[in-house]
Amino acid sequence: MSSALSLPQANLKMALWQVDADARSSSDLYVWLNDTGLPHEVTIRLHELATYTKKAGNKVLAIGKIILIKIIEFVKAHPNLVIGAGIGAAIGGAVAMLINSIPLLGPLLAPLGAALGLTITAFGAIAGHKLDQRDQGKEVSDGNIGIAQDIIEIAKVFFQLLIDVFNTIFRNVITA
Repeated sequence: MSSALSLPQANLKMALWQVDADARSSSDLYVWLNDTGLPHEVTIRLHELATYTKKAGNKVLAIGKIILIKIIEFVKAHPNLVIGAGIGAAIGGAVAMLINSIPLLGPLLAPLGAALGLTITAFGAIAGHKLDQRDQGKEVSDGNIGIAQDIIEIAKVFFQLLIDVFNTIFRNVITA
């Protein structure tokens, strides 16, 4: 994980991200979102995110567009992880919903259904991560240790994205 950014480092990073956001049109982002095959409602909501701005000093920062660009970069860098997690979430959600719909026992089994749904989502993400690793020519380990390593790697990659975005944005945006 990277260390905390100093204010000048955060300002530079934010300036570079802002230049990238300014260089991409909102319609190009919408087309990319639409072409990914996301449901129309999700595409619209993500596109709405791109319109969110925040004033910092005498500048207006395209915070929503920057976050959307970072999400797109993450998806492009880890396509199978995202697909695996999405498929796992869909299947896991369906399983949880089926368990919850059992008459009389459904409410009692709801925690089991939720845990099973999360487990299926995690296995989908792990399978996708392994495919991404193979595509990048990296060695893929199997077994319990391999699964634990994959979970740690997935968490590191995802949370590093969040840390980078939040550290950079919130060093520049101060609300009173």
